[in-house]
Amino acid sequence: MSIKAITLGFLSSIFVLMLLGCSYLTEFYIQNQTGTPKIIMINYNYPISKAIKDEPAGFGFNYENGILSPRDFRKIKNLKSIEKIEVKDSAIILEVQPNSTTRIDRSHNGNWRYRIKSVEVNGKTFSPEELKNKTKFISNDYVYKIE
Repeated sequence: MSIKAITLGFLSSIFVLMLLGCSYLTEFYIQNQTGTPKIIMINYNYPISKAIKDEPAGFGFNYENGILSPRDFRKIKNLKSIEKIEVKDSAIILEVQPNSTTRIDRSHNGNWRYRIKSVEVNGKTFSPEELKNKTKFISNDYVYKIE
């Protein structure tokens, strides 16, 4: 084998290994397209109250007035913060503002689907798989619309 072939094989192997370690940011949004606030309950697969107590900064829910694309949402520097109405052992209850876009979860590679057990919107409970099927997938992000 020539030096050129060995070098090319080595560089190709490095490139493949680098790609295996890649992850991408995925965010889950709810857009309240109605004129009234909506109460949602997010049920987690683990004790969220303990996680919030251990790392309170990691569980903020941001929103912005208006129906925004995920890209436009991320461009805003001073997002508004939703106060949690209630935190139970494995659930958080929030009030989603009318005509707004709210970021519910921020994860890598769609992992929000494994952390969230279900989301209740307007009295209807959706599993992560149902939410994924009802959301609009926009460039790695998931957007659920309350209409």
